[in-house]
Amino acid sequence: MDSNQDKCGFVNIIGATNVGKSTLLNKLVGQKISIISRKVQTTRNSLKGILTTGNSQIIFIDTPGIFIPNRKLDKAMINSAWKSIEHSDITLLILEAVNTINKNTIIISNYLKKKKPSNLICIINKIDKVSHSSLLKITSVVKEHFNCNEYFYLSALKGNGVLELKNYLVNNIPIGPWHYSKDQITDIPYRFIASELIREKLMDRLHQEIPYGLTVETEDWNELDDGSVRIDILIFVHKLGQKKILIGKNGYNLKAVGSIVRKELELMMDKRVHIFLYVKVNRNWDNSPEYYKYLGLDFNV
Repeated sequence: MDSNQDKCGFVNIIGATNVGKSTLLNKLVGQKISIISRKVQTTRNSLKGILTTGNSQIIFIDTPGIFIPNRKLDKAMINSAWKSIEHSDITLLILEAVNTINKNTIIISNYLKKKKPSNLICIINKIDKVSHSSLLKITSVVKEHFNCNEYFYLSALKGNGVLELKNYLVNNIPIGPWHYSKDQITDIPYRFIASELIREKLMDRLHQEIPYGLTVETEDWNELDDGSVRIDILIFVHKLGQKKILIGKNGYNLKAVGSIVRKELELMMDKRVHIFLYVKVNRNWDNSPEYYKYLGLDFNV
């Protein structure tokens, strides 16, 4: 095999909620493209991250966390995660070193036994929270439920073990043409990243008051004559009381979140950004076919 041939592979990242999938994706790509929150169910659709190194290009798919669904939106999110692994070259199964096997990982185990994805790789994440001596026992328990080709032990948050995983993936993706340019790290448009960053900051700031009762969409994006960009963003909540909490006294919450996201976007885009936030009450935003289409989810699941 010619070592100079281009290589390209699709790598799906799956796991239960809040196990560090998005954190790992951001570390692998080298830049933040997927939002992170202390709340579970943060990622609502499958997101692509792209790593190009040498003659190899890896296309990562970060999927919604797997859990027992209650709402229609939950079912659509999980369906999206399952569908994403059907055409992957490598599937990364992310498990926590603490509470490794639970009701959600049992769901994943049962599904994977039926589908038998090719090249299933187990990632034991958050190893900084357990003793090194316990890893052998953890692996033994995992092997009772999953049939994985390889095992990696890392802390995605601290970056420990990420390089070893990256090298493995580069060496094991198939020969094939690249799908994206060398400098591209995601196919997610900036207008979507902007709305996701707003959602991330709001969830972090109001994680107790409004855990999941909001969504964010970029309504308008205008490139201005001075080279800057104006972004108009809509925030939808279910109830009027949530709207008041979200805005905060004298608009404090919106101003604080808008300022933080503006700075992040300016660093990403290398241009001045003007953000305008609007809050609306829509009791059925999570049952709207248009919203599912916006996220790339199947409304008819």
